[in-house]
Amino acid sequence: MLSVFQMTMEERMPKYKFDCEECNRQWWEWLGIKDPLPEKCPHCEQGKPFKVPTNFVTMKKEVQEKKTAKENVVDHIEENRKILKQMKTEATK
Repeated sequence: MLSVFQMTMEERMPKYKFDCEECNRQWWEWLGIKDPLPEKCPHCEQGKPFKVPTNFVTMKKEVQEKKTAKENVVDHIEENRKILKQMKTEATK
């Protein structure tokens, strides 16, 4: 997942889905809050586009218990021991 600093401006703007009344084609556009809505369909250039309601997603970060540096190191050592043991048994088969 990209950090806020790595995102481009395009990824920070809302993405809207549009549908054309004339040709019934759908497309997505990145638009800023103050940007005007499209006045005509980019496909047939005749129909009037309208926004299609879309679902939105909220992301919730799991709150992890804070560990000391020592606890983190011990956890990683134990995890790597298990991995090495598994690799050793697979290599001796």
